[in-house]
Amino acid sequence: MPVAHLLALGLTLCLIGLQLGPARAADLPITLISATSPAAPFTDATLTISTSPGANCSIVVHYKSGPSRAKGLVPKVADSSGRVTWTWRVGSNTTPGRWPIVVTCKKGADHGELRTVFQVG
Repeated sequence: MPVAHLLALGLTLCLIGLQLGPARAADLPITLISATSPAAPFTDATLTISTSPGANCSIVVHYKSGPSRAKGLVPKVADSSGRVTWTWRVGSNTTPGRWPIVVTCKKGADHGELRTVFQVG
């Protein structure tokens, strides 16, 4: 086989490899719909997001003392309209201030993250 044919074959295989390579994960959109802020200690706070229906979502609220372990902050699946709502009790001893909240969602290979803050006090 002539060298030119080998080069053409190699180039063709490279191009096919680029087109058929592994798919990259897409960004999964997450939109903040509402959040309780400010929230007083020993009251309920609520956060609602919108994403792709069926996405698996989790939430972490970071306080000065570390990640919250409140009962309502559990992983959830987005409903048929893509909504997820979490409600949790802000602890009676929670330090006043602005605290970060991180929501992550995943559906298949797609994933997304939403970062926001809420005010306590």
